[in-house]
Amino acid sequence: MPRPRPQSARRYAPDGAETVSVWRTWEAGEDKITGKALAYGPFEEIRRQEGAMARRKAYNTLRDSDPSLGLPSAGSEKAVLEAMVTWESGHRGRLTESEVEDTHFFGFAGQSKLAELIDFVFISADLRAYEEADDRKASAIGRILDHAVDRTEANEQLGVIEDNAHQARLDVHSTVYGPTLIDLSAALSEEVARFTTGRQVLVTPVLQSPKLAKTSFQVSIKDGAAETSVHRQGHGFQRALIIGALKLLSERRRPEAGTRTLCLAVEEPELFQHPPQARTFAEVLRGLVASSPDGRTQVMYATHNPVFIEPRSYHEIRRLGRDGAEDHPVTQVRKISEPELIQSLPDDLVSEKSIKRQAGIKCAGALAEGFFAQAVVLVEGDTDGAILIGCAEREQLSLGARGISVISVGGKDNIALCHAILVALGVPCYVVFDGDAGSAARSRQGIQNIRNEDERLKKERTFEEQARKDLTLNANLLGYLGASPAPRPVTESASKHTVFEDTLETYLADHWPAWGVRTKELIASGDGFPAKNSATYREAARTASTPPPFELQAVLENLKAMVK
Repeated sequence: MPRPRPQSARRYAPDGAETVSVWRTWEAGEDKITGKALAYGPFEEIRRQEGAMARRKAYNTLRDSDPSLGLPSAGSEKAVLEAMVTWESGHRGRLTESEVEDTHFFGFAGQSKLAELIDFVFISADLRAYEEADDRKASAIGRILDHAVDRTEANEQLGVIEDNAHQARLDVHSTVYGPTLIDLSAALSEEVARFTTGRQVLVTPVLQSPKLAKTSFQVSIKDGAAETSVHRQGHGFQRALIIGALKLLSERRRPEAGTRTLCLAVEEPELFQHPPQARTFAEVLRGLVASSPDGRTQVMYATHNPVFIEPRSYHEIRRLGRDGAEDHPVTQVRKISEPELIQSLPDDLVSEKSIKRQAGIKCAGALAEGFFAQAVVLVEGDTDGAILIGCAEREQLSLGARGISVISVGGKDNIALCHAILVALGVPCYVVFDGDAGSAARSRQGIQNIRNEDERLKKERTFEEQARKDLTLNANLLGYLGASPAPRPVTESASKHTVFEDTLETYLADHWPAWGVRTKELIASGDGFPAKNSATYREAARTASTPPPFELQAVLENLKAMVK
């Protein structure tokens, strides 16, 4: 049967509560831990008193002034505190939310309050598996053995053996030492009787009974015919052993463990792992939660690897960033939920149906790297990003060193959704997109040779419909970005976005002919590839004979300003 939660735990997590809020602050060198709890207002005044005597006096004053409370007499500070908690647990309707300072939240040993609710296992980044492979109470292997191995029967049998051995030792002492000690005792008693009467001297053996030792277990690794200790294994294998032990710990916990939740906190699970192994680790950690009965296993990990971003659970991502002045930076924790995402995007720009269908996919695909960046440039396609990176390289501007990621979102209609997700998580975004002013004309020109009139008219209607969509999307996207919602925008580079009247390629043809010349040279020499190719475009932008035009240089300046 699950054991009932103590009153102290119910104070912070009453029956039916889904969350508990606890925070830690440092001020003037003092460390203070505070939790959200339900409390009776007058009791809070008592708790705020300085010193045990002051609290007892305030308690007795309240007790005498309001007999209807039915408070018992209390002769010590501990009794006062216990009486107030007991009263609060029986009068939930008279309590209000309060901030309660305490020193027992942090720490999961002894009588700490969190230990009553959570079985916390922390795997630090520098932890080695051999530290967790010892059969100790707090180690992962030790916890697994406690849950998976029942030592009761063995201890009972060892206890019988020890009892028999104890009796055998008594028999040896009695047989070997008995006659001699009896004579010695009688002789000493006779000598003492010469000086005093009524007492005897007894000499008996002191039996040294060894303490029954707990059975301990050892973990070693067998590789072929060789058997070695864990600490002689490589870092990658040791990390794999830790993750494997955590998985087994989650699976082998016995039902009688009560209502405590197993909370696994893993720091950088990707350490020392090849990419396929890191993906496996991510699947294992997510699987621990999915397979946990009654949600009794929770997993959280701090990572720098996009592999660990779960597409269907982007609402579970927490991004930590430092804000505020340099002297007193504040760590901000940001997250995004589906309702918040829907509310942040106009329906005429991204429909609710599209958000529900695509948001998770975008997080796992294009955006995963962006969650780790200081700023992100969102572009429509890979070649657009390649040109910007090439321009940065020729200026000896390392985007990566400044924490800037260039991410292709696969089309203009995906920009707003990706932008909203990143901004909600605290990642500044810069947007580059095409106005596509000449797309319809180019499309019509491409179908002039179609002889079937019905087919040609059908394609023309398709192109016209796409042109209308482009006009609407241009206006809505610019309005979302805080600019004038122009359906036919002119080429412009602003602080948070750059738009080209038609396409980036047509812009380059008109304003950077040296880029086009260099592209042809690379293709002719065999160092480039024909058609649209990211590597060729990037190299042409990097090595063109003249510098980039104003709008591209403005993009780079705006990016530097975003991460300054």
